[in-house]
Amino acid sequence: MNPEDHINIKALDERLGGDFSFFKELAGLFLSDSPRLLSAIEEAVKTGNGEKIGKTAHTMKGAVANFSAERAFAAALELEKAGKSNELEKVDAAYKKLADEIGRMREALKILIEKPGF
Repeated sequence: MNPEDHINIKALDERLGGDFSFFKELAGLFLSDSPRLLSAIEEAVKTGNGEKIGKTAHTMKGAVANFSAERAFAAALELEKAGKSNELEKVDAAYKKLADEIGRMREALKILIEKPGF
């Protein structure tokens, strides 16, 4: 896997001012918290709670924005919009897309953490 396919490393480096230790700390938090957040989104999708889908997808969108993960951001935005507009017929596919992108992003972060810098 090439992490740059899922994370804009140049933008991430600029966003964090080249502070790789801060990146590792932030990435560690995301890696530990994102499964819980994804599970909350999945539960909201299963119960058809558009408001909760929108809110939790918005939270995930903010979390992935920290890493310049454009694909995951776009997937979270798509799900957020579907939830907030209560377009429940769209949320299953949008959730699957988000879950796939988060999985790829998590793998990319794990690879980047092991590198000595950006």
